[in-house]
Amino acid sequence: MLVIAEIMNIVLPVFFLMGIGFLAGKYLTINSKSISEICLYIFSPALFFHSVTTSSLEIGDLGKILLFAISLFLLFVCLIELLSYIFKWSLSYKNTLMLASGFPNAGNYGLPIVLFAFGDAGVSIAVIYVVMQSLLMNSAGVFFASNHESVAKMDIFLNILRMPGFVAVFLGLVLKILGVPIPTMVENSVGLLGQAAVPTLLTLLGITLASIQIKNLVKFIGTATLLKLFGYPIIAILLLSVFYPWGSTEASILLVCAATPTAATTTLLSIKFNMNSDMVSSAMFVSTMASIITIPLLLFIVL
Repeated sequence: MLVIAEIMNIVLPVFFLMGIGFLAGKYLTINSKSISEICLYIFSPALFFHSVTTSSLEIGDLGKILLFAISLFLLFVCLIELLSYIFKWSLSYKNTLMLASGFPNAGNYGLPIVLFAFGDAGVSIAVIYVVMQSLLMNSAGVFFASNHESVAKMDIFLNILRMPGFVAVFLGLVLKILGVPIPTMVENSVGLLGQAAVPTLLTLLGITLASIQIKNLVKFIGTATLLKLFGYPIIAILLLSVFYPWGSTEASILLVCAATPTAATTTLLSIKFNMNSDMVSSAMFVSTMASIITIPLLLFIVL
């Protein structure tokens, strides 16, 4: 009973903030696009840059987490490609499914859970995975969202370079590796902006969920949800055995991050680049709701 109570204390605050956002989205007139732009262009890049440059992890440990995140993503891409070949999916359908299942909500959903479950030490591990996930989101995510048959490859590449999250993560990693000190004034300012990211993103997720109307896309939503909440974590478990011993704190934290539902940013990208946003948003909504069951079960196993 004590473990169950601890798990509820971990999960419920996350859904409480999402619930506040959901109610605000239902009963208040809120320009969610403006909020999402602020998160996308200010709060999130600040969080990523500050997390990378102030991380106490050694470069070797940092590299191991980054390698795990990249390897997990690439293995999942291979799975999607294999399924696409077997079921003869179109380019648009395959890319939409990748958006709806290939990007965990490790930031605004996973970080609070890791904080409540593992404390600040856990966050220092999780945030590196989140940073790499953001880098993937702002590169590969932009690629899948904008990879229409009619879009030139150079335009896709330019879309990636224009995303502030990509720039923030890349710049932070370069400064971290080179050991370049960040002026205190800049560090404090960026840190304050970054602190606004998690609660704002959680609330925005609730607002986004309130505005989503589930479409009659049962097959797509079911496939995307199963891939995200079961396929992705299973691959993560197999891959983690290569990097960390089972039951270690690092393995537990990274598995929780990988098992989070579909990232809300995928909906923003699908809208921005006109890639079946109704399908992506519906899958994001269902996977988030289903995670009310899957995440507590996972925490029960790893804690």
